[in-house]
Amino acid sequence: MVRLVLQTFGQQQLSENQRLVLAVLKNFNTDSLLSKLNRIVAVKYRKYMMKQIATAIVCLALSIGAVQQAQAQERPKPDPVSKALEGWSEKETLDYLRNFNIEALVTGSPAALWYHRYASQTNKTAILVRRQPIMELSKAAIPGVGNVSAETALGTMTLDEYLRHPESYAQGFIVLHKGRIVYESYPGMRELDPHFWASNAKILASLAVDLLIDDGLIDEDQPLGTYVPEFRGTEWENVKVVDALDMSAGLDVSDDGESRLDPNSVIARLFRAELGEERDGKVEYMLDVMVDAERIEPSGKSWVYSSVTTQALVFLVEAVSGKSWSDFFEERVWSKMGVEGPLQVHLSPDGIAIVHGPVSSNLRDMARVGLLYTPSWHKSSIEQIVSPAILDRTQNTPRTRDFYLEGTGRPYIERLADETIRTGARQWDAIFEDGDLFKSGLNTQGIYVSPQRDLVIAYFSTDQSQGLQRYLRPIAKSGFFGK
Repeated sequence: MVRLVLQTFGQQQLSENQRLVLAVLKNFNTDSLLSKLNRIVAVKYRKYMMKQIATAIVCLALSIGAVQQAQAQERPKPDPVSKALEGWSEKETLDYLRNFNIEALVTGSPAALWYHRYASQTNKTAILVRRQPIMELSKAAIPGVGNVSAETALGTMTLDEYLRHPESYAQGFIVLHKGRIVYESYPGMRELDPHFWASNAKILASLAVDLLIDDGLIDEDQPLGTYVPEFRGTEWENVKVVDALDMSAGLDVSDDGESRLDPNSVIARLFRAELGEERDGKVEYMLDVMVDAERIEPSGKSWVYSSVTTQALVFLVEAVSGKSWSDFFEERVWSKMGVEGPLQVHLSPDGIAIVHGPVSSNLRDMARVGLLYTPSWHKSSIEQIVSPAILDRTQNTPRTRDFYLEGTGRPYIERLADETIRTGARQWDAIFEDGDLFKSGLNTQGIYVSPQRDLVIAYFSTDQSQGLQRYLRPIAKSGFFGK
């Protein structure tokens, strides 16, 4: 069926939305339809009939594209990131405080820029304060980093040009090499402003679990139900810890554009529970939403991006440590680091740390977390937090490229424009063949770590295109930081 559509209309005539429809059709079973046509339609008319079917399919794709385009036109454009520097009026602030909702965040509306700065004003928040003297990051500028070029949706341009472009919505970008700042720019925020990490925070969830694995308190080959009583009797019970770490629970908890917009999906319900938004007249608790998940494939089969699965790791850490996730992370990680500011861990109305995304800090401190995975960890922490064993489990995961592509890995390869991604694991979106690690977040947040090059790249933004990802591999392979 897909081949016939392409023969009829040609690949070059199909829009992106239509190609998405074709991707769905690849799984469409046409055997029954063809069998019926063979029985009731004369041979000379079969080709005509199939062409008509192909026409109908493409018309459907066009209709879907037109609806999505109309929806996009109705959506308010983001504010210029300069608004974050100018500040918001009392009226604007009160309006966002009273009316902010999850849709405003996931659609990148003007409210998203405000929320990225002031998430602590809408969510309960645990404040993890600095416990060590600040470990200042020395500066050793490499101007050539700003001249690294990439092809983006805004055109081919250098990093400097892209960050200055008003439609990039970039807010902050930093590059550390051997623990020194070699590039830093803040087009849409002040350098010590806290900013929403979005899904970059997921690596904190995996790190907390890995610390307990190092302690001998968690066996990653055991199921979650061994440790978390609340998961017993649910589909989470038999999901192995390692499968939860590697985004492979096998449950109906995928986190994508379609599922986020389905009010009855587990992920949409979870997001609303986190902000205290009602569903059918009542506010749900996160755990009550999660245990409704149903199985759709065996655990460990494929890498399927899921914020719900990350939250399962939060309950795991709390059950094993006997502490709130925030207290555990402060004790084992943040209190050891020479950060410049606090880590804000945003909480659900019932007090659960939302570690799949709602975490905030300044940009340098997020980059300092990246340093923990490099030989320069001592410039960020008084102790080696990411042990050689943790790094080995992350870089040398047995997960394969087929595991990655059978799930939801392909969009990351396309956005990063790099075919050397081997897989995803330990909550990292991409693990490259050379051992580099990458994690991204909603509205274009990101952290890239190259242990081999002793390199960290981190950035904040309020852009839905993830355009900054195009610069990461070119910077890493620019020659400024070794091969």
